[in-house]
Amino acid sequence: MVKDPRLVPMIEELEQAAMACAPEAREEVRKRLHDMIAQLQAEGHQVPQRLHDIDEMLTDASVEDQFDNIPL
Repeated sequence: MVKDPRLVPMIEELEQAAMACAPEAREEVRKRLHDMIAQLQAEGHQVPQRLHDIDEMLTDASVEDQFDNIPL
């Protein structure tokens, strides 16, 4: 659960961007996510599990994209 109510809209925006982004935009969304996680940690906040879940989803999709480009 997010304790700082200012973070809720940012997290929701990232979730929506992650779900809707095209493969070529995925890396930019991941960068924004990693920046947010780093900021939360620097401020001493606990990183919500939702952010870790989004990161895992984006990472998995990026890995799958790499295999889509391998000729058989």
